[in-house]
Amino acid sequence: MKPQMKKAAAAAAAATACATLLVGAGSGSAFAQGAHAPAGCSTADLKVALHPDDNQAGVGNFGEDLVFTNASRQTCTVYGYPGLGLLGSTHGALPIKVVWGSTYFVHDPGRHTVTLRPGQSAWADLAWNAPYGVKSVKPAYLEVTPPNQWTHVTLRFAPGAIDDSALHVTALAAGSAPRV
Repeated sequence: MKPQMKKAAAAAAAATACATLLVGAGSGSAFAQGAHAPAGCSTADLKVALHPDDNQAGVGNFGEDLVFTNASRQTCTVYGYPGLGLLGSTHGALPIKVVWGSTYFVHDPGRHTVTLRPGQSAWADLAWNAPYGVKSVKPAYLEVTPPNQWTHVTLRFAPGAIDDSALHVTALAAGSAPRV
């Protein structure tokens, strides 16, 4: 590279760095005012519960609201889809296929950050089909892992047989349940 080009490249890099610093240090910047974004909610921060929904049954499809409530004293965030696992009556793992996206009942809001103050909730729609094929499982428990976490909670979940070992789940959205 020619010396003139090196100087021009260095000047451009310096100008970009200065512009970045100026933009980040502006009076409207949260970081300039000493604020920071809340941390992600840990599994220990959240109370997780299933809420039956009478409106989620039709044409062999069933569903419940999966609600995550911030039980901590700090504001925290959730982002994305919960992890799911099925267990039998003796707590042995059952085969499962988790499908992220819209369910028969609820349109998927897509991944986005939901900020939860203490006591506030986020929810996801959990849905499954009654058996109509040859593959199904009969769970007794549901393992739920909050997004971006490694530990789970185990909930009683005995909906009867689930077709094709498949659970469908939406991304988390603000609130405790959809507004119909």
